[in-house]
Amino acid sequence: MSVLRALRRLSRGLYARLALAYLASLLVMSLATAWIAVGQFDLLGREWLQRNQLHLASHLAARLARPLAAGLTSRPARRAVQHIKSINPALSIYVLNRSGEVVGAWADDRCALGGRIAIAPIRRLQSHLPMLPVYADLPCDDGRNVFSVANIHYGPQRHRGYLFVVLEADTNMSVARMWQTSSISRSLVVAGVGALLVSAALGLLLFGLLTRRFSRLTRAMQRFAEGDHSQRLSMQTDDEVGRAARAFNDMAATIEAQVSALRESDRQRRDLVASLSHDFRTPLTALRGYAEKLQADVPEHNRPGIDALLANVARLTRLAEQLSLLACIDIDERALHVETFPAAELIHDIAGKFRPEAEAAGIVLTVDCVEPLPVAADLELIDRALTNLVDNALRATDPGGQVTCSAAVSGERVRIAVTDTGIGIPADEIGLVVQRFYRTREARSRHAGSGLGLAIVAEVCARHGTRLELTSDSHGTVAAFELPLA
Repeated sequence: MSVLRALRRLSRGLYARLALAYLASLLVMSLATAWIAVGQFDLLGREWLQRNQLHLASHLAARLARPLAAGLTSRPARRAVQHIKSINPALSIYVLNRSGEVVGAWADDRCALGGRIAIAPIRRLQSHLPMLPVYADLPCDDGRNVFSVANIHYGPQRHRGYLFVVLEADTNMSVARMWQTSSISRSLVVAGVGALLVSAALGLLLFGLLTRRFSRLTRAMQRFAEGDHSQRLSMQTDDEVGRAARAFNDMAATIEAQVSALRESDRQRRDLVASLSHDFRTPLTALRGYAEKLQADVPEHNRPGIDALLANVARLTRLAEQLSLLACIDIDERALHVETFPAAELIHDIAGKFRPEAEAAGIVLTVDCVEPLPVAADLELIDRALTNLVDNALRATDPGGQVTCSAAVSGERVRIAVTDTGIGIPADEIGLVVQRFYRTREARSRHAGSGLGLAIVAEVCARHGTRLELTSDSHGTVAAFELPLA
């Protein structure tokens, strides 16, 4: 199958299309030339025959003048014609009157008597410097052929007419017959085939040289598209390919400079986010301490305000932590610390961490995985991703609902999923919830979430070469991803 795909890919290339078009046109032109050459050989043979025997009828007319004067059917006439045909049996001899009617025939078949041959070809052949070959339509359905003609008188009454001599009985010869019997034809065929092969080879070589630079340009563009922005081409020619190469070099230099600027800007943004999220923690921690102290000292009727303050402080603290983690994940140069660990153990640890919170909210948190299921991944990032998924599931599930963490083998990978019976995600928002800071309409109405949880999970999955799969309806949501089985 790989060979077939390679052949199909090769057939779609510029060189293959040019080569096929060139070979097809070369073959068609060769066949047309051969067909024309065969016809011209036949025409040349007839011309040569007519040119060399142009005065044959005049010589025969001089020889037959006295026998024909005795009558067309006289014994002297028959004997004279039989003597001529004994020397050349292929000759067909006719006597025509002035209107072209056949009045005497000494061919193998006497069906021509009473037939008619057009006078125009006869007069054209008898003109001064006739353009050869000249054909005439022969009687008895013999088709058209070259001939020799001479004026003659026949019969006792000395009628004026023409001695019409068909120069050959059959000039048609097949190509196979010419190949078998003609050394010239064989030499020409061999030379033609050799010229065809040489032309095909030179054409393919020329197309290869012409398309080689296109191939270099294409490969450079492909590697550039794959991320190798250092690709450049050195083509000094001033043709279309050279100008395209120089335009590519200019474009690549511009894009490389812009990418470098974007990377620097992105690095500064990550540093700023990491610094701000780190600096927020100290005042938030102090604010939380003061709020907890106030909560213990204020009267009971003032505590709802303090509780709301503590809730917002906790939310801001969690947002700062997520921003710090997102800035850390964003660093492409940070290598993954891939190690082998049991996915089931990690899921049980995370579920145990959230179980008190789930019980306090009246939600059943369960784990569905029995085998250890060893996976190869960055333990810290997978821990963070699963923590976010479970936290989102608990926040989206009403009291009395259920959240299930599961893991199972799927081929050569382990599928990890978090399923809840919560409010679900609208179909038109499933593709948006993995964007940073995006919150669903329900989350905004509840004033819950930061819009970073699923974005972090999606980033972690992308770093591990997998993707976050979200399926949701009114009965709940399933968030899943796969990791390689170790």
